[in-house]
Amino acid sequence: MTIYMVQHAFSRPDWEDEWNAWYGGNLKVLMSVPGFRTGQRFKALDGSPPRYMAVYTVDSPDVFESKCYKEAGGGGTNSQRFRPAYQVWIRNLFEGIDAAPAIRDGEYLVTADSIARDWDLPGVQLTWLESAGFHRSTPYRGLAVVGRDPLEPMRRNNSVTVYQPITAQQGPLY
Repeated sequence: MTIYMVQHAFSRPDWEDEWNAWYGGNLKVLMSVPGFRTGQRFKALDGSPPRYMAVYTVDSPDVFESKCYKEAGGGGTNSQRFRPAYQVWIRNLFEGIDAAPAIRDGEYLVTADSIARDWDLPGVQLTWLESAGFHRSTPYRGLAVVGRDPLEPMRRNNSVTVYQPITAQQGPLY
């Protein structure tokens, strides 16, 4: 399996509610594409870009070449209307886990970007993923699911982003 992460910074507050509603529907569209196994959206606790992230589990990078994915508007063709408001649009593929973790209410997804897998985040067990495609904005990304307690020290680390879920994790619709 491959983990697909899409990060956004959205620059039009007057469109943001509409964009979030659209993206919630687009999540369902992508979950109808064969090869998409899970999908969930997040918003960073801190406002620095990128503020939003969607995390998907896909069978392999081949899904992005499929006719079904392209016809569903994958690769950004579905979001053309909102593209002028994208300050940041980063797409990454990662290898290293079988499926993206489901983040529930009261839990947070912690990501840590690094050039190596050789550092630790005190009190947090990071699972390191290796970059495997698209923008490759970081060689490695650590992931962890945490509750509220260790959040504050992590939020002061520039390499770490703490995300809260804005949707439940969804499964395939095919």
